[in-house]
Amino acid sequence: MKSLKKISAVITAAVILVCSFAISSSAAGAKNYLLLGDSIAYGQGLLNAQDACYGKIVADTNGYNYTNYAVDGYTSEALLKYLDVDFVSAGVRSADIISISIGGNDFLTTNLLALLIGAETGNDSRFDKIEAEFSSNFSGIISKIKSLNSHAAILVQTVYNPSKFLFTEDYQKGVNVINGVIRGYLGAHPGAYSIVEVESAFAGHAREYIAIDTIHPNSKGNLVIARLVLQKLYAMGLGSSTEPVVNNPGIDWNGISGSSFAEIIGYFFRLFSKYAGILFA
Repeated sequence: MKSLKKISAVITAAVILVCSFAISSSAAGAKNYLLLGDSIAYGQGLLNAQDACYGKIVADTNGYNYTNYAVDGYTSEALLKYLDVDFVSAGVRSADIISISIGGNDFLTTNLLALLIGAETGNDSRFDKIEAEFSSNFSGIISKIKSLNSHAAILVQTVYNPSKFLFTEDYQKGVNVINGVIRGYLGAHPGAYSIVEVESAFAGHAREYIAIDTIHPNSKGNLVIARLVLQKLYAMGLGSSTEPVVNNPGIDWNGISGSSFAEIIGYFFRLFSKYAGILFA
């Protein structure tokens, strides 16, 4: 009887060991999902950015290993240089899927007021400069990523118009320049990446999807972007679902109520850091 118990115990232990190995192997075999770019990818519009931004939602939904190397205020030039940083290039090499949000700050940080005044007066020469610089940097970004990792699936988001009421048409000129480059590059290099059409999804919904800072996606906006990315990945055979799994609901700052002091201070510190960079760049 005792020998039977011993045999049973050994079998049970073996089963547990096999199951544990299967589970750990499954976790180790999860796809590596990397976010690169600006404050939109970082999740700036949320108090709990890293826990609830669209990248985290996508990762949680599909069971990806999640890494977010996006940085507030980054332009295409900054991202191109960032790819030479050791830990960033290592992250790119190990990634299976890379989401990129870049271009908005190429418009916002290049003397926004002068751009808007120029657009109002019909002097659009600054937009030509932005287009040339962004085109060069963007081409360099894609080429650099491809040289580091030729197998990763790359998703590039289009830039949206964040204006809720002022300078809507002028903002759109900047949006058109950036998105024109993104779409044009893909037209000249078919299959280089897939485009996530955030612009069309946000069109007419600025009041609904944009945070109180008037620039970044709020929790609802992040959910919209997550769903777009999930749909794209599912169509590519890289995702398990198109319906977002939200483990950590995004926290919008709409006043002190419902938000901790630390969350509010953290949000405004990130916001100040971003706009200080814009003002003094």
